[in-house]
Amino acid sequence: MANTAGSSTSSRHSEAAIAARMDRLPITPLHRRAVVVIGLGQFFDLYEIFLAGVLSSVLASQFKLEKGAVALLLASAFIGMFVGAIALGRIADRLGRRRAFLLSLGIYSTFSLLSAFSPGPAMLVVTRFFAGLGIGAEPPIADSYLSDLLPPRHRGRYIAWAYTIGFLGVPASGFLARGLAPIAPLGIEGWRWMFVIGALGSVVVAFLRRSLRSRRAGSPRTDGARKPMRSCAGSRPTSPRPSCPSRTRCTPRRCASAGRSASCWCRRSASAPR
Repeated sequence: MANTAGSSTSSRHSEAAIAARMDRLPITPLHRRAVVVIGLGQFFDLYEIFLAGVLSSVLASQFKLEKGAVALLLASAFIGMFVGAIALGRIADRLGRRRAFLLSLGIYSTFSLLSAFSPGPAMLVVTRFFAGLGIGAEPPIADSYLSDLLPPRHRGRYIAWAYTIGFLGVPASGFLARGLAPIAPLGIEGWRWMFVIGALGSVVVAFLRRSLRSRRAGSPRTDGARKPMRSCAGSRPTSPRPSCPSRTRCTPRRCASAGRSASCWCRRSASAPR
């Protein structure tokens, strides 16, 4: 029991040390790529949120809807967002942030595409509700992912950049509706093309997000950094140790290099036990 308790305490201390060292790492291309991808996800998320409001008059004319039916159509997506933010937010702690991203985008893109082929208002209300499940999960998962990934001293600025990219989706939906709603490209109503564009955009973002690293609850900041950071913390490596200066001190920059090449095992003097 004592050995188990000691091992658990040591593991917790090691995890805390890894997270602290990752907080001291400089901004890398991985961080910038994640901010851009998250921002694009927010772009299509906000695009979709404002899309129904922009097209409400067009849809009311298309399906001969009364005011009560239009209100239900607009509310269906927001009800789905409320449910999705709660349900998928909890799932993200078990699956990991990246998988939760992909799941939310998959739900959103699938039902947004189905919205484009809705034959009547009833199906449109149903598809908008299920699309809202994915839309609502996007902001909390995105915030938690960036908070886990970004160093504290850069976190606020880069999250602000992600949301700056995201809020460009609001005017984009308005300008596209202005251009597409009155016409019917290829014989298909313009409002249906608006939903198709949102669905295809989310598919592109999902493809880009497959390259991002994930994190589950209780793990260090990124799963991919776990092994190299432990190596720099002084754990025993599982592969032969490359030569390293006997008195080299572990620094955040050296740890970042170790994460890419695994060529430096820090804090191990020549006399350390092997």
